[in-house]
Formats: sequence, structure tokens, C-alpha cells
Amino acid sequence: MSQSLRLADEPPELENVKIEVVYATGQTVSVHFKTVPGNHPEEFENTLTLWQGTVIDWKNPGKGNTQKVNNSDYEGTFIMKELNLSKKDYIVGYSTTGEVPGICASAIVKGGDIKMLAPTSVTLEIGTLEPGQLEISYATLRGNKPLTNGNWLGLWRGDVDPFEPGEPQETRLPPDDVNAGSVIFTTVLKSGSTYTVGYFMGDKENKTSNTTVAAVLRFDTA
Repeated sequence: MSQSLRLADEPPELENVKIEVVYATGQTVSVHFKTVPGNHPEEFENTLTLWQGTVIDWKNPGKGNTQKVNNSDYEGTFIMKELNLSKKDYIVGYSTTGEVPGICASAIVKGGDIKMLAPTSVTLEIGTLEPGQLEISYATLRGNKPLTNGNWLGLWRGDVDPFEPGEPQETRLPPDDVNAGSVIFTTVLKSGSTYTVGYFMGDKENKTSNTTVAAVLRFDTA
């Protein structure tokens, strides 16, 4: 008889990078950010990049205005300065790698009721859960190429610090460059345990200490 496994009564907890434009003038854009607890934006060289338009220009990163976030706390407000904004729409992206391919959250500047066609933050959800299989669905920003850009996912047993998680129980790469998809972890999962799944934007060779965290999903099994 196979062992049964299910999620505990408490729902999984998702923490991810989110940003919101507080206000914009012709020369400045104030951005409120909330990243994953434990992040140190200035130390880890997080950046914000601004483009004209309503989509991130992944192919032309140099056309954007990139500024380093100089806050030390994982949540705060950063004012992008020395801009020259017209009355057109703009988009700003937050990167945990310091480069455009590492952008994991976005927000429209002066966009009104513009409808976004994809998530504005990286999201994680549990698909199937079995003793020897865990399916995780992910969604990233429109235009992101997860495989090419070096995105990866890790699974740890326990409630771990995603920035210093130690050796993962298992890792998976996105199967392709579609911005949304799923991966399957085939490691043995135990009942009555806490697990942590992390989505990282880069530096996949460094799995035990990584600063590119975009989203973390924690859940308990029963």
C-alpha cells in the first residue's frame, strides 16, 4: 500500500518580490518595493530599470534607465531621479541580479487602467503532491525567458532562509523559455514536514547561498 500524503490544513505561504509606483513627476519616480525577507537590496546590488512603454524591453536593456537600489532593508521606497519623462506611459522593473534578465517584478508608471497580460511578480503554486512527486507551477513576467536567463528552482526540507538555504534536496531548471510552466521534483516527501521551494533568477551554480531570490513557497505536509 502506497503512503498517502496531503497538504496540512494551513495553506501554503508565498513570499515574492512586488513593486508599486507611489508617484511620478517629470524628473522622478517613487517606487515602493517589497522583496523576500532577508534580502539586502543594496548589498546584493538589486536594481530598478525604467523604459518608455508598457512592456519590459528585454532585447534592448541599454535603452532603459537603470539605477541601483540603495536601501538596506528588504522593504522600502526608492526614488529614481534625474529622469526626463514625457506624458507617455512607462514601465519599471525590479531585478534581483542587478541586470535586466533578472527582473522579477514590474509596475506601470502613469498607466491608468492598463491591463497587464501576465503576472507583475513571479508566482509559485503547488500542482500535484504525492510521496515521491511534487509538481510546482510557476509564472514569470511577460517576455522573460526562464531557461535562457538562468532561472532555477530548488526544494528544501524545513523552513529555510532562501538566501542561505544550505544544500537543496533537489533542483530543477525550467523546461523551456515560455514565461510560465511547471517542474516536477521526484524526491521523497515526508508527512508532517515543512518544505520550502525557491525560485531564483540566476547564479544557478551557487545553490547553497544565493541572492537572486524572486519567490518562495513554504508548505506543510500531513
